[in-house]
Amino acid sequence: MLDYYYTADPTQSILCISMGLPPPKMSSKDLVADAQQLIKKKDDIEAQLRELEASLVSQGVGMDQPLVDAGGFPRSDIDIVAVRTSRHLVHRLRNDHKDIMKEIEQALHAIHEASRQENEKTSSSSPMTTAQQQPVSSSSSTPSLVPFARVNAVAPDSPAYEAGLRREDKLLQFGSIHAANHDRLQALNQLVRCSEGSPISVTILRGDNQQSLTLTPRQGWGGRGTLGCHIVPI
Repeated sequence: MLDYYYTADPTQSILCISMGLPPPKMSSKDLVADAQQLIKKKDDIEAQLRELEASLVSQGVGMDQPLVDAGGFPRSDIDIVAVRTSRHLVHRLRNDHKDIMKEIEQALHAIHEASRQENEKTSSSSPMTTAQQQPVSSSSSTPSLVPFARVNAVAPDSPAYEAGLRREDKLLQFGSIHAANHDRLQALNQLVRCSEGSPISVTILRGDNQQSLTLTPRQGWGGRGTLGCHIVPI
């Protein structure tokens, strides 16, 4: 039975499987970089969709309005060829958007799994006693255990509040994001954008104590954003 590992290059996966080998494992850092590329493609698709939909609206038609008049003749007030072309592109881009969202979801699962395995490997290679593990010193040499952000505010009844996040908590790890790869919190923001409805494992430092939380970004909680908290870099 072959183990399958996510890779952003599908041809690489196909080649490896055809040779009877699994695709090579990728580090969480490499997977994050691939996920960022997928997110950029998603953003480009969404920008094209907005432009096309705005063009249709400007002509007084959407995706479903008839292109013929009451007498069954082609409407003379619109460019029918342009409208049909735009509608075709919208349908195609919407399908592309669905596909890339699935790819992003797979990438996020791969990131979480790679991060978990890397953390287990680090823990097994550098065993620590309970007394050594807590409290956690901010001078720890392990990147994932170095605080890289601080919670500046948490809205009541928000996803962050329900997960147990509180003001002045310090982030040690957020999914696969830690002190060595957060890129001035840009990586964290991108992870949140693509994780709506999916739980994210969060490790925080509250005072001198390390705690693990599970945070699920979501809309519709009554406030702005999908987290309901303000996070600033340290």
